[in-house]
Amino acid sequence: MLRTILIAGAVMAGAVSMPATAQVNLDMNQITCGDWLGYDQTSREFVGYWMSGYYSATRNDNVLDFRRLKQNAEKVAAYCKKHKSEPLPKAINRLKT
Repeated sequence: MLRTILIAGAVMAGAVSMPATAQVNLDMNQITCGDWLGYDQTSREFVGYWMSGYYSATRNDNVLDFRRLKQNAEKVAAYCKKHKSEPLPKAINRLKT
C-alpha cells in the first residue's frame, strides 16, 4: 500500500513539475480553399464545424443543423476546387445561405 502511495506521489510530483504546453494561435483567415481541400476528412470536418459555429454565433443562432452544414460544406468544396488560392472564410461568405 505504501509503495502504491509513493509511486502515485512521484507521478503527481513529476506532472506538476512539467512545463505547460504553449498556447497555439490559429488564424482561420490564413486557411485557403486549397489548404482545406488538402486536409484529411476529420480535419476538414473540424474546420467546417468550427466555421459553422462561428457564423452561427454571429447570427445569434445556437442550433447546429447538420443537414444544412453538410449542404453548405458541399457547396464550399465545389467552389474551392475552382478557387484554391482564395481564403476559406471569403469563400464561405460568398456562398452563405
